[in-house]
Amino acid sequence: MDDKKFSRMIEIAKIIVSITVPVMIGVSGFFVQQSITKFQSKQLIEKEISAKLADRRLTVYDQIKQPLNQIYCYIEEVGDWENISVSEIKKTRQNINAIMYSNRAIWSPETFRLYSEYIDNIAFQISDAGVNGRINAEINQARLRSSGWNEEARTLLTGYKSANHHEIYQQLNDSLAADLMLTNHLPM
Repeated sequence: MDDKKFSRMIEIAKIIVSITVPVMIGVSGFFVQQSITKFQSKQLIEKEISAKLADRRLTVYDQIKQPLNQIYCYIEEVGDWENISVSEIKKTRQNINAIMYSNRAIWSPETFRLYSEYIDNIAFQISDAGVNGRINAEINQARLRSSGWNEEARTLLTGYKSANHHEIYQQLNDSLAADLMLTNHLPM
């Protein structure tokens, strides 16, 4: 009888194991599938947010790219800089600042730092003997002959261009491109 009882227990154990293993595999599979679904859902949400952020950044960039380039051209004396007056450049700076500061939250900290450095220290000199926002640009013969020149403009220019003007402007553009997801490299 002991052998019969033992055999019956073995058969019951086999049945329990044959039922338990598939159930455990099914339960484990369910939880793994749930984790995968949550992960994919999170990735999809992050992708949608990134796309919306990139779209918003692009909208703002479309508003600042030409004026920012206009400032660059005026200081570097390239493009149609001769037809731009000093007061137009100062007004351009005010407009760009209004756009950038009201949209500060959408830019990476590095991009906004580079923007502030460029606009407040490289392209313009914010406080110089009480004059706010003088343009860091040379006063030379080409500038004196330009159609946008008048003697009042002399007080609104520092008389020199920042040595790293082009470099900082390029870094700013690289950082903007990274924020717009136009490049794969990170801003420096």
